[in-house]
Amino acid sequence: MANRITPKNIMEDLVENKLDELMRAANMCCCERCRADVKALALNKLLPRYVVSVGGEVYSRFEELSTQNQANITAAIMAAIRVVRQNPHHDAKYD
Repeated sequence: MANRITPKNIMEDLVENKLDELMRAANMCCCERCRADVKALALNKLLPRYVVSVGGEVYSRFEELSTQNQANITAAIMAAIRVVRQNPHHDAKYD
C-alpha cells in the first residue's frame, strides 16, 4: 500500500509552538479547554498554510518565520487570549 498524501495546515504547528509560552506569559488558564479555545480562535484569524510535500513544508515554514508572520501569529494568539479570558468555557474547578 502506498503512502497517503494529505494536505497539512502548518499554521496549526506554528500556533502550537507559541501557544503555551504566550498563555503562561499572560497568566492565562492553561486547562485543555481554554488552550483549545485560544488555539481555535487564533487559527480562525490567520490564513491557513497548507502543504503536501516535505519540500513544500520546509519552504512554507521558512516563509512563515518572517518577522511579520511571527507578529501576526503572536497578535492572533494574544487577541484570542483576551476573548477566552473574558468568556471562559471551562468548569469552575479550573478557576
